[in-house]
This record gives sequence, C-alpha cells and structure tokens, in this order.
Amino acid sequence: MTLSLAAVFIPILFMSGILGRLFREFAVTICTAILISGMVSISLTPMLCSRFLREMKPTGTDCSTAPWSGFFKAC
Repeated sequence: MTLSLAAVFIPILFMSGILGRLFREFAVTICTAILISGMVSISLTPMLCSRFLREMKPTGTDCSTAPWSGFFKAC
C-alpha cells in the first residue's frame, strides 16, 4: 500500500508550468514521508514490539484458586 500511495504523488513531480513548480516540493515531501513511514513500519515497529511485549512470567497464583473462578466455571 505504501508504494502505491507514493506512486500516486510521483506524477506531480513531472508536471510542467507554474503548477508543476508550485507542487514539486509538496510531491517530494509527501513521497519521502510515505517511504520513510513504510521503512519504519517494516523495521522499527516489529523490533519495538518484540522489546515491549514480552511474555509474562507466571506469578504463582493459579486462576482456579481465585475467588471468582467459580463464577466463570458456572457460566
């Protein structure tokens, strides 16, 4: 999706005339931001998720000994 979104703004780079000159910086900025965002979503986000979302160690209390466990078994 990122590449197709960036591809939408690439033709703006090749516009001629006054509008082409006005929108050239806009197109470069948008394409660069979209491509950097795609690289971050592929590389940085999974790495941070692996760091922050660690498996929780058991605390020693079993859910079956909790006072509300009878309610959940009844349902």
